[in-house]
Amino acid sequence: MYAFVDETGNTGANLFDEKQPDFFTGAMITKTNFDIIQRNNIKKLCERHGIVGIHASVIGPDKVEDVADSLINILKKSDARFFISRVEKRYLLATKLFDTFFDAGENPAASWLAYNVRLMRLMLCLKVSTIITDDIARKFWDMLMAKREAIARAMIPDICEALLARVPLIVDKRSQEIITQTLEWSRSHPEALDIFIPGRQAKNGHMPNMVAFVNLMEGLEQYSKRWGRPLKKMVHDRQSQFEGTLQEWHRMHSNASPEPIKLIGETVVLQKLHGSQFEISASDASPGIQIADVVLWLFRQMLNGKALGENSNKLLQYAIKKGWHNDFTFEGVNRRAELAYENMMRKDISDEELERGKQLVALKEEHRLQAIKLYEQDGLMPYERDWTMTASLQEPEGS
Repeated sequence: MYAFVDETGNTGANLFDEKQPDFFTGAMITKTNFDIIQRNNIKKLCERHGIVGIHASVIGPDKVEDVADSLINILKKSDARFFISRVEKRYLLATKLFDTFFDAGENPAASWLAYNVRLMRLMLCLKVSTIITDDIARKFWDMLMAKREAIARAMIPDICEALLARVPLIVDKRSQEIITQTLEWSRSHPEALDIFIPGRQAKNGHMPNMVAFVNLMEGLEQYSKRWGRPLKKMVHDRQSQFEGTLQEWHRMHSNASPEPIKLIGETVVLQKLHGSQFEISASDASPGIQIADVVLWLFRQMLNGKALGENSNKLLQYAIKKGWHNDFTFEGVNRRAELAYENMMRKDISDEELERGKQLVALKEEHRLQAIKLYEQDGLMPYERDWTMTASLQEPEGS
């Protein structure tokens, strides 16, 4: 299996460009090496239409319309598939802020259940996002990007104070309580939170480019399982700012442990695309990357409400029909969370299950209060403690 990857919407550390609110990574996936097998056909197509390559933003919508029908025929012969990873930059920032302050492993005052149960985490994150103003967002992002740790930590109290002033806007009283407890502790303990990563390449990990890339790797992993074929090579368009980080993240994930990690309500496997090669290439040298470029361009045109020609629309619909889409946006995540929440709420809960749930809530509150107390004694975070050593804090059976 081969993947040819392009991306669009890169604004680097500037997450506040109103003209480019989203970042996209897209891949064309084939069972054979498209660059080798279809190179001559793509070259002949370009010569026939008087273009040097299929770069949508360069050749423009009229030329895309001219070549679209021929591209569909080539893609059908190649049995091509597609994957698009979309990251809304404002939603990414909201999740970064939420993870910074509400991770119960790194903040003893945070609710363990609200952070570690995936559905509850999504819902609380969405609620917190409603009180993040543009000013708060910019200050928080400046904190993450700060070059000196002392400067970053000095910004925490003001950010927490600004958020706390807006907590009453959240209707749900229990969420108000959880958010207030977490932020008040964070405001008083700026020395404790894990907020600072030195070095430009490390800070690249905060960027939408890398979130989209990991989502892309997961999508390719699913294609690999579906087809029963390992990924032999991923060919990625040249991106000088992120090349080193992309290569490193591919190396880490492809060599990670294959053992499943069981979490509350979900199972995670860190290893993705084991044994695959990662290659950086100029788009001019890769017909596959050019196809990914055209599909991404058409996808963005559609999202922006731009009219597409008949052939261009057919090409996009072919890619959508033969593709998957990861939507890391407020709308996409909210839609999935509401569906899961609705399904959960339709189920009957027995008196026994309800009682176990109450016991678990009480237990985790006992954990939280003890973790706050212990931090003042030894400065350790919850993830650094072995809670099983405390006999009085054993979870109720069956929870």
